[in-house]
Amino acid sequence: MEQLDDTDLFTRIQADDRYAFSELVNRYSEILFRFIQRRVYCSEDSEDILQEVFVSLWNQRHKITIEISLYPYLFKAAKYKIIDWTINQQKKVIHSEKLLVSFQEELISHTAEDELLAKELAILIDTEIDKMPTTMKSAFSLSRKESMSIKDIASELAISEQTVKNNISLALGWLKLRFK
Repeated sequence: MEQLDDTDLFTRIQADDRYAFSELVNRYSEILFRFIQRRVYCSEDSEDILQEVFVSLWNQRHKITIEISLYPYLFKAAKYKIIDWTINQQKKVIHSEKLLVSFQEELISHTAEDELLAKELAILIDTEIDKMPTTMKSAFSLSRKESMSIKDIASELAISEQTVKNNISLALGWLKLRFK
């Protein structure tokens, strides 16, 4: 079939000759692939586009008129498939960007809500700490707010380290009871 020109080959394709179609694919695949590859850069996408060109040709074979050569038709079809592919890629990018913006907005709004809740909780905790006995309040505040060690707190308050530990433990228990 290699000796057939494009018009004879395409006439056979229009008569549903799969061998003629196979010959056409063999004849034009390599050159079309290079044409597509120069515009798309990704081999897998180029192969997909090439396949779409040939599938489209097969599906439209009864509607297409070829006068001299399939070459111009195939390259024009490839060009349009590349344009479609590019538009779809851009749509995917836009969709991804919209999802990212939406996620960021949601994250920011949650962060603002979380920050407000954290401030409210801090006020409630401070209110409860103020209700504690003096030694307990001092030991707990120096431990948690000032990040002082047990030894330094004991020295600061002039009490034993065990008393500091007991007061911090009692303060935590106090808060747990209030916030159950």
